[in-house]
Amino acid sequence: MNNKYYLSTFVVGFSLMTVELTSSRIVAPIIGSSIFTWTSVIGTILLGLAIGNLIGGKITDKYSKIYGELVLAISMLISSLLVYLIIPLSKNTDLIVEHSLSIITVSVLVCIFLFLLPSISIGIISPIIFDLYVNDIRNIGKKYAILSGLWSFGSILGVFITGFYFISKIGSSGTIYLISVVFLTLFFFFFIKNIRKEDPLLRNKLIFTILIFILFLLSIYLFYNKELSTSSKIIHSEETEYYDLKVVDYDLYPFLGKNRILFLDLDSHSISTRKESKLFYTDIYPVFSAFSEKINKIHIIGAGAYTLPINLRKHYPNSEISVSEIDPKIEKIGNDYFNLRKYNISTEITDARIKFSKIKDSTEKYDLIFGDAYNSFISVPWHLLTKEFVASLKNRLNDDGIYAINFIGSIEGENSKIFESIYSTVNEVFPNNYIFTFGYDYNKIQSITILGIKNDKFIEQRTLLNKLSKIDSSEFLSQRLLDKKVINSGKGLRKGIVLTDDLSPIEYMMTGLMEEYFKFYLPIYNKIIS
Repeated sequence: MNNKYYLSTFVVGFSLMTVELTSSRIVAPIIGSSIFTWTSVIGTILLGLAIGNLIGGKITDKYSKIYGELVLAISMLISSLLVYLIIPLSKNTDLIVEHSLSIITVSVLVCIFLFLLPSISIGIISPIIFDLYVNDIRNIGKKYAILSGLWSFGSILGVFITGFYFISKIGSSGTIYLISVVFLTLFFFFFIKNIRKEDPLLRNKLIFTILIFILFLLSIYLFYNKELSTSSKIIHSEETEYYDLKVVDYDLYPFLGKNRILFLDLDSHSISTRKESKLFYTDIYPVFSAFSEKINKIHIIGAGAYTLPINLRKHYPNSEISVSEIDPKIEKIGNDYFNLRKYNISTEITDARIKFSKIKDSTEKYDLIFGDAYNSFISVPWHLLTKEFVASLKNRLNDDGIYAINFIGSIEGENSKIFESIYSTVNEVFPNNYIFTFGYDYNKIQSITILGIKNDKFIEQRTLLNKLSKIDSSEFLSQRLLDKKVINSGKGLRKGIVLTDDLSPIEYMMTGLMEEYFKFYLPIYNKIIS
């Protein structure tokens, strides 16, 4: 008799954690993936569960003794509907996202809009099950422990199966729809078993409600499937273990010929152009010859669409080039859509922090290591910015080796915190360093590349400018070199905190920058993928 309560408790715990883990993937293409996203998702779902438990307790006291398992069945039906609506509602967040609010406020509001009601409905279920399961108060502690343990084991299984299988195999939308079906199945189980006990009028009303419910879900499914398939610019779309990935053909820069853009979640991580450009940080590749006579072995952290590795391969044809990339699907995307097969570039599927901590590889040295990894929403992964990690990279460089890192920031003004801290961190490890900027206003958001040289052969500004002119006759590199007098005088560089494994508050320091970039970038993104 109690087996049905054991099973339903286990399944509901499984379903809850599946929804919670999948939720972060659903909002990533809307608001990015950051500490703000995870905080908003987890906080919203915990809030919903707390409210649901309170409501479930009151419903149990008032109705469960009268209507028995029908109350549980109806709560399962409501949960099925609200979980199902997460996906279509996620396509209608523009009013929240486009409003002039802080990124933290937007993250919280989007998560409340999508996940609060489903969390409340799921939270209602557990008090009802507990009340039906407990016939008397004897051994109530043991009975509570059994149900609580089953809920926890179901939650654990939900985490592992969702993270290791569901999201990568059936996608976030498929996972959410699956959980909706699970709740619907539980509803039918308890409904069919108990409806015979009730009067015919109630039975007919419930059956009619179910039919309307199923037709409603079907209409939403058909409508949104049609809507999502209308963009001819998207030539490939899939959900990987790490990203909602899209390859889009869109002439964002028509004067450079055909543009192909790789989107990972909300962000454009790489733009491949048919004609050679002198616009982006990925065009910095000739600069390394000014600091070292030999660039024979190169490693890039983060692949994107392999734009930077391919540029380096063209400029240093005899070099050995490798890439560390955390997402195993990215290499295939590079081969299929960005001509990676034409170039001799090896890819290691790993987190760079893991790669450079391997003792067995510690004797392998490089002439150039370039940090080009991004989390969603223009933020570099914090663990790849710390002093400890930068120092480990220095140990893996040859005597004249170069460490380069690119990130988004501002040299001056309110959004300069991230630049100041990254520069302070690199400066602690590489006192011999140089800065290249890819904008014309130091107060504006732009790509910034810092070069740290392992040796102590400092090059004066004028001498370096002469070297850069010889390497690049277009003066692109010379114009990008930042004169450190700018940041060492007047209202220039304020000393940022040195980022460490213990303290690296990247998202906090980037809050203002992310908000400004979000408002500028979102209309462009919507135009491209619409």
